[in-house]
Amino acid sequence: MLGIAAGYMATCVGVLLASMQGILPPVVSIFLANALIMGGRIPVLFGLANFWNQENTKLPLFCIVWFVGSIAGFYYFTFVDENILWRIRIYTVMMVIFSASIVYVVAKGLKIERKLRPVMAINTAFGAFLLLTLTVFNAVTEFTLMFSRRSEVINSTEEATVLFLLSSIVTMTVFAISILIMTMEELKVEYQKDATFDPITTILNERTFVEVSNRVLGVALRYTKPVSMLTLELTNLDNIVKQHGAKVGNAMLRHFALMANDRRRNEDVLARSNYKQFRMLLPGIDEAGSKVVIKKIGESLLGEEYIYRGNSLKAEFLICAITKREEDLHLQQMLQEGEVDIIRMKQKQQTPA
Repeated sequence: MLGIAAGYMATCVGVLLASMQGILPPVVSIFLANALIMGGRIPVLFGLANFWNQENTKLPLFCIVWFVGSIAGFYYFTFVDENILWRIRIYTVMMVIFSASIVYVVAKGLKIERKLRPVMAINTAFGAFLLLTLTVFNAVTEFTLMFSRRSEVINSTEEATVLFLLSSIVTMTVFAISILIMTMEELKVEYQKDATFDPITTILNERTFVEVSNRVLGVALRYTKPVSMLTLELTNLDNIVKQHGAKVGNAMLRHFALMANDRRRNEDVLARSNYKQFRMLLPGIDEAGSKVVIKKIGESLLGEEYIYRGNSLKAEFLICAITKREEDLHLQQMLQEGEVDIIRMKQKQQTPA
């Protein structure tokens, strides 16, 4: 946002200087003003690329090269061979390139975000679409006016200045509003994401798991299907955190969640229920089926160890399964029985043979 604000301020200063043409020297009112107007788009483009998770894009660097060429052309047609029409053409081409770049960054960012963050798919992204509409409209109108513009100098300087200021004020106002809306929508998405997903593992949190599971159990009860619930616990997480720190512990949790997630069906519900515990609801799976799932998860976790600084960190875990049918399909009861079974398994491990 800081880059966008800096670019916006540079553009505003450039517009003010350009509106004072005839009062200030040409080197300020023409050359410097247009340099600020065009150059202000570069930090805006950098800021939008960072906002939409495209930090490694080469598009802003490409625009910088075009900007340097445009400034050279502006200098030539201002002080060497004064030609208003060619200045307009250079300015228009540069602004069309910037507008097309903004459209590309925002459109690609929307596509990436909706793929990576499911919460984005249920949000309108009104600010992004408003910015897309503005930039597309500016690119089309400026490109069209470049060919329809006559080479004669405008006789009424005041009329031209008023028109220029009005168009600039409208454009910058709509642009600022779209950025504000984008920022507020991003905060809303983050809030919804935090309320739905676990921030460390990016799978469902316990609250959402309870909501989804109740609906799944309702469907299972209607069609008299069995439902199994797995309770998974990473038992050596405390030791990993003590030895290597919380950052490695979080990475281990993500690794654990990923391995478990890879072994579930689309209809299965996986969530992190507490610090080192996970739950997986398996609709339509009986006792035999849950044993198969437990075996697959265990093989996956044991087969792909987490590597930290060349050292292999082995996940030590416990998995228990609770299967219920028809009138016994009560979520809270299944959760409590899963907790009790995990405690029993821990006590059994600690008891000497």
